[in-house]
Amino acid sequence: MAMLPKRLLREVDVLFLTRIHRLLSSKAGQSQHFPISARTRVKCLSDVHVSRRTKTSTVRHSFSNPVANVATASSAVCKRQLSAERDDDIPWFLDPQNPLEMVEHLDDRELEVQRGKQEVSEDLGSVKKASEKKVSEKKNILNGRTIPRIDKLTKKQLLGRIQSRGIVYDDGHIVAINKLAGLPVQGQNPEQLSLNSLLPELGAVLEAPDLSIVKPLDWHLSGIVLLARTPEARAEVFNVTKAATQRNKFYRKYWGVVIGTLDSPEGEIKCHLAQQKIGDHTMTVPVLNPTQAAVRRKEARNCLTRYKVLSQGQGYALVQLEPRQMFVDQLQVHLSTKLCSILGDHVYSSRVGSVAGMPALMEPTNVGPRTQRVPKDILKKMNLRAIQMHQVPVHLHCGEMVLPRYRGRDVRITAPLPKHFLWTLQLLGLKDPTQDL
Repeated sequence: MAMLPKRLLREVDVLFLTRIHRLLSSKAGQSQHFPISARTRVKCLSDVHVSRRTKTSTVRHSFSNPVANVATASSAVCKRQLSAERDDDIPWFLDPQNPLEMVEHLDDRELEVQRGKQEVSEDLGSVKKASEKKVSEKKNILNGRTIPRIDKLTKKQLLGRIQSRGIVYDDGHIVAINKLAGLPVQGQNPEQLSLNSLLPELGAVLEAPDLSIVKPLDWHLSGIVLLARTPEARAEVFNVTKAATQRNKFYRKYWGVVIGTLDSPEGEIKCHLAQQKIGDHTMTVPVLNPTQAAVRRKEARNCLTRYKVLSQGQGYALVQLEPRQMFVDQLQVHLSTKLCSILGDHVYSSRVGSVAGMPALMEPTNVGPRTQRVPKDILKKMNLRAIQMHQVPVHLHCGEMVLPRYRGRDVRITAPLPKHFLWTLQLLGLKDPTQDL
């Protein structure tokens, strides 16, 4: 039996003795049983503070002796409190296989009670795991596989997808396709998968060798992209849309999920926009007082966006946006001037900040692209966490286009919302705008 030196005797905790036994066993290279009675305690030369209220003992100084160099021990981990009058009333033993595990010799009745408590704790643990699993299984736009992974699609797969369900209009002169969010219209290099790189194969399928893009769309947006089968059809569409802009006709409708509260249910946003280099990014900024020279050189363009709130919740809304003429990232920048941002906009949403708990417009040159920050209550409705927000795509969709006086009549083209957009509307309790079309 391992004997402790008498000079180490001073009242501490049973767990203290357990750790010292472990050190002694490791030094001696063996594990031995020895009884620990209710009144047996470790005693140290160091100043040891024992708190009867918290049942803890803390060593105030470290020792040169490795046997006594122990940090903090707590008697709360003991399996039951010892209250015997004599040392040999309730023997405790150390298991040589698990030196820190203390096993008490109990009678049959006590063992039965202990097993019952263990079964109850196991049942509670299983219930807790089941509830956690139920929460984790809540559907959102990320685990529901509603967002197309453009980087995972091959050219053949993307071409088949456009051919089967991407074409929303074809009159023999122009073709309208419903572009996927994240698919660039013009690639940065010939090897990048883009709509322009698909034109030869798509033209062969549609029997239109001169197929070209007339009205493009930003890569992160989804919705209508117009293609012309012939150069004559391209020129005709260009003239029709130009005339509509000159007559202040709004021929495009976008639908977006907006984070924030607009000051009125409908209205217009009008300001000059220009592109500016901010850090490593070229971004669109509002220009409040542009010079005459900048306007003549078209460095700053006067842009107008008409908006209408279709349905809304607490701090978010579904908004219809109609630009008179489209500038790069016009809709996102115009909304930021109203202290709002498109859901999934990780470029311009940082311009809407907070000062003393109130929304405030940040200086565009001082903020750059970053993951959008969404209020916790909205994240909860969407079954998302803040750490997942970088995966959320831009919820801005070009869903309707009207070509006025095209071949003697007004041609109306519509494109259904993508699946992830519909899921978001359902989770937030917003109305589907395509139901009235």
